[in-house]
Amino acid sequence: MHNQHNPAATQPQTRPRQFKQRLLKLVLFCGFLILFIFLLARLDSRTADNHKPWHTDFTIATFEPNGSFLALPYSYVQQHSLANITFLAKNPNGSKQKNDSDTFSYKVVQQTAQQQLIQTSLRTSHSITVATYQATASTVTPIKSTAYAVDQISMAAVLALISVLSLQFLYRFLRRRYSHQKTK
Repeated sequence: MHNQHNPAATQPQTRPRQFKQRLLKLVLFCGFLILFIFLLARLDSRTADNHKPWHTDFTIATFEPNGSFLALPYSYVQQHSLANITFLAKNPNGSKQKNDSDTFSYKVVQQTAQQQLIQTSLRTSHSITVATYQATASTVTPIKSTAYAVDQISMAAVLALISVLSLQFLYRFLRRRYSHQKTK
């Protein structure tokens, strides 16, 4: 029987290790990316307390007597008197296509006899703006708006990459230091 030399048998098993390391880096990157997207959006959140101007996509649900609703920008609601409408929802939630690519939805989060806490979401091709406000029949009091924008993704990706590379550097530094101390 002829015995051939198998080069793969003599090489250490590095491919599965490299695959696991790359997979770990990818998982860490994705985790950091999601984390930084939410952190950047939270840093940009607008509230009555931080006195930043409300996001331009802050959208209010206005209701007609028949229960149908319109999605109007908060800036429009501030500047115009609206007849035959109420800011109180008859249904606990609703959704509609605002145009070809935008979707608006609302949800009543809390309700008393005279007021509702309403959360809205406007999804466009470039952002998702989530707004919370207190509504009575004739008034709206903004509480919070948060925008998740496409431009935040690139910044979050850079921060995620820096984080993964920093962890890799720290791991290699500590591993070398530990192995160097073991040899002494």
